[in-house]
Amino acid sequence: MSTSDFGQPQYSQPQYIYTQAPPEPRNGLGIASISLGIVGLLFCLMPITGFIGFALGSIGSILGLSALGRLKRGKATNTKTTWAGIITSLAAIVFGIIGIVMFFTAIDQLGDDLDEVGNNWNEYSDCVGSASTPEEMNAC
Repeated sequence: MSTSDFGQPQYSQPQYIYTQAPPEPRNGLGIASISLGIVGLLFCLMPITGFIGFALGSIGSILGLSALGRLKRGKATNTKTTWAGIITSLAAIVFGIIGIVMFFTAIDQLGDDLDEVGNNWNEYSDCVGSASTPEEMNAC
């Protein structure tokens, strides 16, 4: 408190200090990465859905690497989640490729088997057509 030239006391205004709160960490990419990695691994359990597992793993690994960049810049705080997301997404990619290879191998084998059945069918129907007794038909 001080006095003015007129003998009146002057009161000073209190000084308020406004501080800005630190920004919230942006952990969404790491969480999305681990979620897509886990779902991708679930799709890789069936070889026919290996395509979906591969796609989800690819997207998850891209998001995980983006989250790793956020970690290095200090904008995110979920280091373990991000690394787990990258690892599960890469595993989904690997198992997705294995599932795709298994699927196409099975399709190729099915085609070969159907060709063999078709060739054997002609021999079988010729044998049955030329058989005159039930014993000869059973032998075919």
